[in-house]
Amino acid sequence: MDWRKLVSDSLVSPREAARTVLAVGLSRDLLIQAAAAVTAAAVILSYLAMVFRPGQVDQVSAAILANPLLGAAVQFGIILIAAFVTARVGNMFGGRGDLDGALAIIVWLNAMLVLIQVVQLGVLIVLPPLAALIALATVIWLLWALANFVTELHGFQNPFFVLAGVILTIIVLFFGLAMILAILGVTPQEPV
Repeated sequence: MDWRKLVSDSLVSPREAARTVLAVGLSRDLLIQAAAAVTAAAVILSYLAMVFRPGQVDQVSAAILANPLLGAAVQFGIILIAAFVTARVGNMFGGRGDLDGALAIIVWLNAMLVLIQVVQLGVLIVLPPLAALIALATVIWLLWALANFVTELHGFQNPFFVLAGVILTIIVLFFGLAMILAILGVTPQEPV
């Protein structure tokens, strides 16, 4: 496999990259191991970013990174939940993708985020204001790439409709989680 082409396609031609990722056909066990490896790399890079720029990390991230195992568990859980939601929501709208395919694309997108995080960490050390710009560009790229990857996974035609569905799903999940936390009595703490 040409990894450089896959990385390049992921950035500029995400549907082509999605076809390549899905064609590999890794087993679920290998995908889980890859998710664990990507999780470990992301937590290490986040910790390094906190070390180099301690004042730039929000309180929630700092609290999670203070306990690396908690950070890894949260990151790993997010990957698994994202794969499950990607498969199920797509199937609800007539998509043909399965959980293994969803896990493959979510793991690959997280691997791409790790690569971007490496670049961002280097920029953070050399030219800190540019790191914020890279973070913003990453969010925009991630939404677009995810929409294209999901479009390819489920056999949909229009990535713009999928993008709207991705954004709507994120909003619904966010508010659903907020409601569950409120019912459980977990509320944001006011700074003292």
